Amino acid sequence: MAFYQKTIESKALGLDIAVCIQVPDFDEIFPVVYLQHGLGDNQNTPWERSRLLPLAEEHALIVVTADAKDSWFVNDERSGHLLWEDFFAFELPAYIEANFPAVPSRKGRGQCGFSMGGYGAMMLALKHPDRFAAVSTHSGSFIFGHEYRADRPERAEFMKDVAPPGGVYDLFTIIEKQKEAGTSIPAIRFDVGDKDHLLEQNRRFHKHLEENEISHEYIENIGSHHWSYVDQHLEESLQFFTDNLSV
Repeated sequence: MAFYQKTIESKALGLDIAVCIQVPDFDEIFPVVYLQHGLGDNQNTPWERSRLLPLAEEHALIVVTADAKDSWFVNDERSGHLLWEDFFAFELPAYIEANFPAVPSRKGRGQCGFSMGGYGAMMLALKHPDRFAAVSTHSGSFIFGHEYRADRPERAEFMKDVAPPGGVYDLFTIIEKQKEAGTSIPAIRFDVGDKDHLLEQNRRFHKHLEENEISHEYIENIGSHHWSYVDQHLEESLQFFTDNLSV
């Protein structure tokens, strides 16, 4: 097993992005899980706040974390043209597959995330089903891009500019359009704690998937919106990827 801390010069962002990569070994190729952090966290947080390192080794997966800042993983065409979606959907996988023993195709790519990163992982997998085979999230903030929150006025302003309800970053709309187009949807799993402030968001998304007859796994557990909750259930995500990704 090897653990790397790298800096990627991103053309999509015009920024240097810090990345952490855990690799079981270089004797064979492995599926890759891209684990997205929450708002206020960074690429180091999952490794510091959970048992990610030993769990990834146990499941023989390459795990990648990258600093997404407070981007919500969307392409921001305002000044600076910060193309976060392009970075996470295309540029980062291309870098990983060129430099590490990673499966270079959809069947070996999975998206995972917590909170903001849960939204990002779900959005990236659903918008790019030809690139990712599975997605599993914990406490995903699924209303971003779908509904303005009165308690988050600064987020509402951001959404108005880059992710208005009903637009390209609305998970509920994405599901409807993918079903209408007959698109093959990635394997979906998500969980949330019974005391999490995002519980109702997850229930609403679960109901929307059911109404659109989209196969998925949805679990409610005991817990709240903390990395300690993620740590308790991260192994379930990694097992899901072991079951749904291949070489």
